[in-house]
Amino acid sequence: MEETNKGRLAMNIDLERCIGCKSCEAACKQEHGLGPGEFRNKVVWLGDAGQSAGGFLPIACQQCDRPACLRACAASAISRDEKTGVVQIDESRCTGCGECVVACPYGAMGYDAIGHHAVKCDLCAERRSEGRQPACVEACPGYALDIGERIDLVELASKQDRNILDHDHYLLNPATIFLEPLKRKENETGQFHSRNVTDSVSSALQLAKSPAVMGLGVNSGIAKGIPRGAARPLHSSFPYRTPRSKRQANRTLAGGCNICFNCCPVNFHFKGEKLVNITGNLDDSLFNGKVCSKSQMTLQLYNNEERLKTPLKRVGARGEGRFEPISWEQALTEIAEKMTQVKERWGAEALGLYVGARTGLLVSEGYARLFAQLWGTPNLEGTGPFCASAKSIAYELTQGQVGSGNSYTRDDLGSAELYVFLGDNMAETRPVYFGMINDWRLRNKAKMIVVDPRRSVTATKADCWLAIRPGTDLALGLAIAHHILANGLHDIKFCESWVIGWEVWHHFIMEKDYSPDWASPITDLPSSDIRWMAEEIACADGCVIFGSRGINQHSNAVQTNRVLMFVTAITGNWGRKGGAYLNMTPGIPFTAQVAAERYLKPAKPKIRHSPTGWTEAMRDGKPYPLKAMIACNNPMSNWPDQKTTRDAYRSLDLLVHIELFANETSAFADYVLPAATGIEQGDVGRAADDRRVVWIDKMIDPPGEAKADAWIWVELGKRFGFEDVLKEAYANPAIFWDEVLIQNNALRGCTQKRLHAAPNRTVRWPVSSETAPEQETLFLEGSTALGMPEGQRFPTPSGKLEFFTEEMESKFRTLSLSSLPEFYSEREQLIDLPYMELELRDDQPGILSPFFKNNTWASPAHIVSTETDRVGKEADTPSARLRQRGFDTELVTGRATAPHFHSWTHYFWQAQEMWPDLYVLMHPGKATTLGIADGDQVRISSVHGTIEALAWIDAGIRPTAVYVPIGWGERQPFHPWYSVNFLTDKSQRDPISDQTNLKSLLCRIEKL
Repeated sequence: MEETNKGRLAMNIDLERCIGCKSCEAACKQEHGLGPGEFRNKVVWLGDAGQSAGGFLPIACQQCDRPACLRACAASAISRDEKTGVVQIDESRCTGCGECVVACPYGAMGYDAIGHHAVKCDLCAERRSEGRQPACVEACPGYALDIGERIDLVELASKQDRNILDHDHYLLNPATIFLEPLKRKENETGQFHSRNVTDSVSSALQLAKSPAVMGLGVNSGIAKGIPRGAARPLHSSFPYRTPRSKRQANRTLAGGCNICFNCCPVNFHFKGEKLVNITGNLDDSLFNGKVCSKSQMTLQLYNNEERLKTPLKRVGARGEGRFEPISWEQALTEIAEKMTQVKERWGAEALGLYVGARTGLLVSEGYARLFAQLWGTPNLEGTGPFCASAKSIAYELTQGQVGSGNSYTRDDLGSAELYVFLGDNMAETRPVYFGMINDWRLRNKAKMIVVDPRRSVTATKADCWLAIRPGTDLALGLAIAHHILANGLHDIKFCESWVIGWEVWHHFIMEKDYSPDWASPITDLPSSDIRWMAEEIACADGCVIFGSRGINQHSNAVQTNRVLMFVTAITGNWGRKGGAYLNMTPGIPFTAQVAAERYLKPAKPKIRHSPTGWTEAMRDGKPYPLKAMIACNNPMSNWPDQKTTRDAYRSLDLLVHIELFANETSAFADYVLPAATGIEQGDVGRAADDRRVVWIDKMIDPPGEAKADAWIWVELGKRFGFEDVLKEAYANPAIFWDEVLIQNNALRGCTQKRLHAAPNRTVRWPVSSETAPEQETLFLEGSTALGMPEGQRFPTPSGKLEFFTEEMESKFRTLSLSSLPEFYSEREQLIDLPYMELELRDDQPGILSPFFKNNTWASPAHIVSTETDRVGKEADTPSARLRQRGFDTELVTGRATAPHFHSWTHYFWQAQEMWPDLYVLMHPGKATTLGIADGDQVRISSVHGTIEALAWIDAGIRPTAVYVPIGWGERQPFHPWYSVNFLTDKSQRDPISDQTNLKSLLCRIEKL
């Protein structure tokens, strides 16, 4: 029964573009003031447990021509507009009988159990009356949702050669249009995945099937050892469950989201002084108002009863979490006294500062850095060694500057013919960026390849998913380069003109015979696929290779990043539009520095670059004592090897924790100081992938007595006489920004005046003056790099990309290594592969690393070969010994789904409603062998520790691997679980960057 009436409205849902970020759910809840358990729309995962999932499916009212809900309603509370076809419910007339909810065969009706009435989508009638799009359409970062007259949408689908799903199994003539995902062809090795998800879509529309972990209940799956009373029911606060009249905004301020690296420009909507909504900024021509669920759910950050509101002093034993409230004056005075005692007894270097990304760049690179220089401690670090230190070093060695010079614009990254993702699940980690890339891919008919041990959401959109063995990306990169060079597929003109040392590297990989046939058994990928991938990269007119934490969080991270950079360069994909190696976030190029006469040079080097290398100094006083720590993040969740971490923190004389919410680290602290964030203090967004600075003004006061991190550092500095540098005026971040942080050519023009002149509060650096134009793409041929002599295209000593130089080789030789990337993997594997071994323990003094600007101890290292002369005998290797003990499964860790970011979002009731419990993703073959069903509680054990989680059974992962996300902790309010870092190992680190291997360990799984 095809609808032909002019004027009938429909929602168009493109399943090729939907990435399951649930931004539509967040937008709907805000727009309509819905609380926990209330839905006008929802997103479910396609596919039954045990099958390979086909993606996500948004479900809302189908606006049927013959609505079952209307026929079931005895109260005449439901009506259908004869012209538009939109079905609406009059909640004031609804008696709450629930018959309409039961009658809807699509599971699209919601129910308010508190107000006792049904709720449903009416395509945002209020917004449509004002000429605006529905909230979900406006927000959707994947460009998956649209609204219009149904006949027009059907005609457009036909022109685009898109198939429309037939889901009218009940003869209700639904208006909603579902565009089927594109069909994929299989190649001879079967690595291309074809997706015919019609059956799973239809099944989901009928039964709303999802994995058990997507909402088992408010208090589901509490981990063993954590009292069930520790979890609290989901509850909302203003403006949710509030009448529209009380949350109708009367003013709007532009700013940005400070949670993740997408750095979305957003608008903050106020009714009087109350924040009532957060949306994307429609004045931003790049983002077009698109925004992810996390940005919108920060509405639940700024009015959250879980927030810390007053300084606290410990009154119980470390780890108990028993405190008494005290004043700021008492807290800062006592902290200063204890810090002075530590300094007098142990020296200035006995203070460690772990200033994580939660605090913002102004603190980590500004206030805290100045404090450390004035105090005289070298032991200041953030989350970089757990996230990105390796790629930063690789960029500096190769290009002379951290980060890609490309931008997320249609003419630049949007013009590529091929997108390759290695260890980067952008669809869930930076959904708005991926929405752009995926949209450009479809418009330009570009190809996409994803290399990942699991079929991530990004992989569901790819033409090809290659399920690589964890920890072997270096072998893949070397083999791709070998095939390109051996077959003359490289850009010889670019290599000869713009690359130093490429011939030396070429000779090296040929001598080592790093061929696809060599790499195949290592990577567990067919050699034909490796050759095909190499040829696709070499022949594409513009290839963008994306890398991220899946490349960085390994002990071979620097060399893997360098090899992927080399592949990008030799194919001519560097310094051009539509070609790049992009490993997220170049960082905003500022670092605060005190004047020479005020700088107290540390008496000793930094213990190690990674804070996880400080634990012996904290616990045992070796190589020298670290007795006091100021932590501005949650090391009891995000540091590897949690047993050692917690032992170390128990040993401190002083632990000060500056945080938004009480968490695992707070329980160990002597003093807990409540912090402000985002629009409560003023800040910049986190470092954006494409060099944008996004400014955030202070718009509201923080809760209770909470204070901005800047104020805390300035006030603490006063007690040591630092006020001449950490001036009281600098507690205002806008003044600090203009007067201290942007005093370099890259940022000099990025002033408060210029930022506030932009309707999206955004400027892309480098801008050397307030009138200097923004640059879309850096390092183009014929250009000169900022600060370099005329004609020097790249900011390296040679002005060219550098693969090998004698100076570079000398740096590597300091650590007993070679600058030419030689293959090695990780210590824990299901097959014996060479691995890196550090020669010094963390309790020993190291040698000064040539890879860091400040004096930092590092360990020499060597590659351990696992080849032997044995015949029919298992080698005595670390991997073999673990396998003999039953550790027979590859453990991969990483970010959770799109609504979550580390631990922040676990205090948002809606993020917990979307993805509540810690899960372990496993293949149905492994689950069947172990007798595990979807949703079962299981134990995951490594040689380093044990945790529990809920099983998510899905074929989209290597049969030999499991995936456990980060971000959960045992003291979270809604769904506490122990952190996956009880399973990780601090000793497996990259000797060059000190980056920890978090991606390739061995574990075993048991059903509870």
